[in-house]
Amino acid sequence: VNSASFSSVACYQAASSSNVETSATSEEAPPTPKKHKHTLAILTMPQSASARIANEAILETAMSITAERLSVVLRTNTGGTDSLDGEGYSNVSLTQLRRYAGEIYSMAWDAAVGLDEKESNQQTDNDDDEEDASSAGPITQGKKLLDLIVYPQNMPNSPPEGWIDLRPDLSCICSHDSITGWISSNDFATGSGRKYASKEGQGLGGLRAHVDAVNAERKVKGLHPLVALHVDDWPDGAEVTGDPNVVFLEDEDAFEKIRNNNNAASNNREEDKSGLLTGSPIIGGTAIPATSLYSSVCVGGTFDGMHYGHRKLLTLAISSVQPISGRLLIGVTRDEMLTHKAFADRIPPLEERMAGVLEFIGNLAPGMKNRIRCVPISDEYGPPGQPPESESYPGLQNDFDALVLSHETLPTGRKLNRYREDTLGIPPLKLLCTQRTEPHGMSSTALRRIRSS
Repeated sequence: VNSASFSSVACYQAASSSNVETSATSEEAPPTPKKHKHTLAILTMPQSASARIANEAILETAMSITAERLSVVLRTNTGGTDSLDGEGYSNVSLTQLRRYAGEIYSMAWDAAVGLDEKESNQQTDNDDDEEDASSAGPITQGKKLLDLIVYPQNMPNSPPEGWIDLRPDLSCICSHDSITGWISSNDFATGSGRKYASKEGQGLGGLRAHVDAVNAERKVKGLHPLVALHVDDWPDGAEVTGDPNVVFLEDEDAFEKIRNNNNAASNNREEDKSGLLTGSPIIGGTAIPATSLYSSVCVGGTFDGMHYGHRKLLTLAISSVQPISGRLLIGVTRDEMLTHKAFADRIPPLEERMAGVLEFIGNLAPGMKNRIRCVPISDEYGPPGQPPESESYPGLQNDFDALVLSHETLPTGRKLNRYREDTLGIPPLKLLCTQRTEPHGMSSTALRRIRSS
């Protein structure tokens, strides 16, 4: 979702420039990496939303520094951001491999749109004629897309990672220490995750050690060494295993995480011995766990254009509210807080944006009409960041127990929780997080660009 949950969104920045010179040994890439003719990106088969977010960050970084070909290895061993200890090899089916390989191509297209937008804006900023930002960029100018090839490991007829490592035109390997794991003394890449970061007699972990081992073999074969590009701008949502207040709603075990981590003092709902809400609704024959629903949920954003990302966020918010007694607060950012956004003059006024939210919610959950409020917000944290007795938002009580947000605004959610605990002396919110998908193609900025063209 392109809007911030009671705050502004920190955008991911990807750097790019001209061709690269290789060195005698593997090196960490400089802060502004140069373009590589052929890059290898190492991803891992995701078992959670956090791992998907990590893969997206690696893919976008690799695309931003690649000029011609991008090879993507999809390792089927788990660990990485899915586990603090590493889990060896997971039981991944061929169907799952095929499905996620397709998702990688979709992610790459969206990343290309985002990089096109960035390069377009950079070209416009340097253009003396101040050409419109929507008329430039590699895609809109008809330039070729990267030659992208995805190699799911363990998929029939797919070559091993080691074959790609020895391609003569390869010059860079891009990944993250939590994914690349370690390489054995036999120069064979194996497990991933922190469990494998250092294993006596079998090698050391991390991207640098992995690339050093690959370079040792390339040297024997007379090939130039590779550069190790570590993704340092690591998304907050890629590492959430240590925060009991963060739950990704799309994860299969989300309900179990909520149940295990929920604060009993703030969850006084009646449960039976099965852990299900007494009299809980049944949807499709499946009982809803009591701990997956909240009494006072909040969600916030700009809600410019009510695109599909907004609708996804609001749908998840509705699904997190207790039936009958639960309440939902929707905060919509005031106009004066949006002047810094791209194409700000194309953002509809507050009244129009609030009307769009209420129309959608009215059709989505007509039975909740009297339990939903939509209010303008004019500060960083909105109602959940106010002292209990504050009159900043008349008629509202800061009794919220959950905040629905996208992974891009997760740092703000964590900051809000620290503020609630340290400054206000009230319990933190359960952060019900969703992975933001298609962040470039499905965004308010993209809609505003279309309006301005």
